[in-house]
Amino acid sequence: MPSTCSFEFDRPEPIYYSGETINGRAVLTTTSEKSVNEVYILFEGEAKVKWDESRSRSSNGKTQHYTEHFRGKQTYLNTRTCVFGSGNLPPGTHTYNFCIPLPLECPSSVVGKYGKICYEVSVNIDRQWRFNNVFKQPLTVLQTYNLNMSPELLMPLVREDIKYFCCWPCSSGPLLSTLTVPFGGYAPGQKIRFTLEIDNQSSGYDLDGIEVMLKQIYKFQAQTPHHKTREKEYSLHKSCQQEQVLRLTKRVIEGTLAIPAVPPSTRMEGIISVSYKVILTISTGECHVDSDFEVPIVIGTIPLIQSAENPSHAAEWIPQTPDTPAGAAADLPPNYDGSKPPTFEEATHFGDKFIDTDVDERNRTDDFIPRYPMYTNFAMPSAPPPPTGHSDCPYPQSAPLMSLPHDATAPLIGGNSTGRPTPSYGWNSNS
Repeated sequence: MPSTCSFEFDRPEPIYYSGETINGRAVLTTTSEKSVNEVYILFEGEAKVKWDESRSRSSNGKTQHYTEHFRGKQTYLNTRTCVFGSGNLPPGTHTYNFCIPLPLECPSSVVGKYGKICYEVSVNIDRQWRFNNVFKQPLTVLQTYNLNMSPELLMPLVREDIKYFCCWPCSSGPLLSTLTVPFGGYAPGQKIRFTLEIDNQSSGYDLDGIEVMLKQIYKFQAQTPHHKTREKEYSLHKSCQQEQVLRLTKRVIEGTLAIPAVPPSTRMEGIISVSYKVILTISTGECHVDSDFEVPIVIGTIPLIQSAENPSHAAEWIPQTPDTPAGAAADLPPNYDGSKPPTFEEATHFGDKFIDTDVDERNRTDDFIPRYPMYTNFAMPSAPPPPTGHSDCPYPQSAPLMSLPHDATAPLIGGNSTGRPTPSYGWNSNS
């Protein structure tokens, strides 16, 4: 029988915040004696970007077609610990403990069409005259983004726009629109409440309706063969209202946009970044170009206290800003010990799956999707409701309930919350 390896962590699911320490152990089971050069535990955190573009060029009057390969790589963490030296590894069960501190600047795990940021712990058996045995366990790392540390996000976002339908001599009155969002930052699970004020001063045109959309923008930067940037957008939630705004009338429209389980906005420059924006489209009829404008939104891991539906209970979840220590500790996530944690939602669809062709096919973990915390009720977290109808959002609306103990002395937990063993990735031979 082939060798097997399972990974156990100090929490039901391997989900960690930057600045935390990953405590766990790898349980390696071998059925026969192995001659090895070394057995080591490797922890890697890196970003990879990859896409291809077709090109053509003329040479001697002939058109040549070729493919240009764009690549990028950025390493955040790479630690290697030897747990067994050169010699004969006896058959049986071998347990190797590991303790890996995460730097505060580690970016969040993400997966997009043209790249990914991933973190993996692996057990590697370097064998003599044979293929190496590699057992991998991907995990989710989230860069803590406490929105309460950015007081500018408390200011409402206001965007005004003026549109004229025609020019002289057929000119008509303008369309004045003002979009207001009460806060500049939110957390997954919250709802963005918006107010749209429309003053249709046109004497000859009625408005057909509005559409407000929350969009996620991935930005990928290739380093070779030369620097190039590519973006990919996803529609997370859409609010459509078909009510007309008649000529020479005013109207106030209110609505909400639900934020699904998504990674926080990127704060540090890198080859992969994530940002969010609210886009408003006013339908002006078939004979005119629709009026569009957008407002940038910040998504964090810890919501603003003032944005809670019940602020009196919000203090139980978020540390008070004045009492928060300065420096690194100020960015640490809240302590969930003794209380129910936020739920988690697994993103299982990102369009075309990113395939890391730099890794041997037997050792790839491309089917792993990061998981993100989601506040379904700011003061009383619970499981999100089941999906209803068709949605363009690439993230499903169901999620398992998970705990997030932050006590480093907590007992190690083998497997996940369902009792099934934690799956590992990799390949090994039978002997």
